[in-house]
Amino acid sequence: MIANEPSIYREVISSALEELRPGVEVFTAEPDELEKEFLRLLPDLVVCSHTTKRVETDAPAWVELYPDGASHAVVRDLEGSRRTFYRIDFDNLLLILDKM
Repeated sequence: MIANEPSIYREVISSALEELRPGVEVFTAEPDELEKEFLRLLPDLVVCSHTTKRVETDAPAWVELYPDGASHAVVRDLEGSRRTFYRIDFDNLLLILDKM
């Protein structure tokens, strides 16, 4: 599920994932509907601008892209490890997705 800001980033990420990983279901959500959509879809991976407590604890993996306008991303992988990427690019997102 992709629920990050700005919306143009969300749409580009979603479109690129659909094109490059056609076997993966990609859902987009407005950031203010993250919690509701997460509970409805229960996705394996969440890409967002701000996590919620539920996403942090219940999502198998998540990527918090540029929280509060910061120039980094925080990633929690399937093992529960958190890492900060000071330069994250689309290839990193693909690697995270491919490990799912």
